[in-house]
Amino acid sequence: MITNHNSVISLKKGEIIQSYGEYTILQGYILCLTGKHLIRIIKEGGSFIVTEENFIGKLVHYQAQDNVRIACHPNVSPTYFLQKQGEAQQEMMQAFVHQLDIYALPVKNRVMVFWFRMACEIGVYKEGDCYVPAVLTQVEMAKYSHCTRVYLNGVCQALIKDGWLIRGKEWTLIDWKRWETYASGLFYTNTKSRLIISE
Repeated sequence: MITNHNSVISLKKGEIIQSYGEYTILQGYILCLTGKHLIRIIKEGGSFIVTEENFIGKLVHYQAQDNVRIACHPNVSPTYFLQKQGEAQQEMMQAFVHQLDIYALPVKNRVMVFWFRMACEIGVYKEGDCYVPAVLTQVEMAKYSHCTRVYLNGVCQALIKDGWLIRGKEWTLIDWKRWETYASGLFYTNTKSRLIISE
């Protein structure tokens, strides 16, 4: 567990950030988790708040997904950080509500929404498609989609066959507009703004 407040902190996969504060990722990916549930993936350049215990407590934690370097922002003032914690708490509550909605979906839809979420959070849009780096293993994807690895593989094979996905070094979500239309039909569009556009 990481508990110091150096300006730059290096983490290895699986290490958890314990000290409250505001952080920016300089390299790698951080998973925001609650229990066995993935709330979001934060990539290089992204920032996040680890709140004090009286806000969200130990319900949410931030964990390095690979070798990661993060910068801890200096605390400008207690009032500023209190405001940032409040914003982070509201964002987290919205994420929890979306998660509950997603769990009510049939498994195939849940897997597709999981793909869409990953694309929005860490994907790169280029020439009509979205490229998603292989940040999670298939075991992890199955775990966070709440299905078996065998079922996940079956859904992915069906999506490849039906022209939704291409599997390579990174995954490609084909025809991003179609994915957006699909996701909007299932209510889940709140992460759209995080998608990176590549020329």
